[in-house]
Amino acid sequence: MFSRLGEKSTFKSFTLTANGRPTRNEQIVEFAGAEAVAHVAGACLGDGDFHHDDTVFITHGAPDCESRQVYKKVLRKGAVGVFQGKILVHAIAQRTDGYQISQGLLLDEDSQFLTKPELEIYADDVKCSHGATCGAVDEEALFYLTSRGVPRGEATDLLVLAFVDEAVAEIEDEELAADVRDQLAGWVARHRT
Repeated sequence: MFSRLGEKSTFKSFTLTANGRPTRNEQIVEFAGAEAVAHVAGACLGDGDFHHDDTVFITHGAPDCESRQVYKKVLRKGAVGVFQGKILVHAIAQRTDGYQISQGLLLDEDSQFLTKPELEIYADDVKCSHGATCGAVDEEALFYLTSRGVPRGEATDLLVLAFVDEAVAEIEDEELAADVRDQLAGWVARHRT
């Protein structure tokens, strides 16, 4: 998807990918006018012979703009998830606010999450950050839930859903967000480890 934002415009996008074969979601966003906002987010759930790639390139070419990237991937049984994200801030784009996070949750040792977050900044009055993490289900949180009577499988499901919810929270329409949460819960229940 290619987007060019004019002055005071807003662009919001969310992608949900569950299983399938090689899949790539691409977002290219250019800020051409001041005071524009772009939020792009995605959740990915992969199982088995699955390769998913999110590629995001955001160019800040105007002042006082805000970009936000939130991508979460849950992978199991050898699935592979890739995130490539870049925020480019030109010298004219003073007072840019750019945020990028990509996180992978691996439900076994056979899966992979490959991430390449990038910032390239030529302006001197900006607030930009990026981060990437990858790991397994939090054993302390799992212990906490199971010690309170939640069966291990259900406890894992709850933690997986909580993990992807930061991306789902980017959806402003509550009815649509609830539908996405239902879709995610269905996938998690069908693919319980």
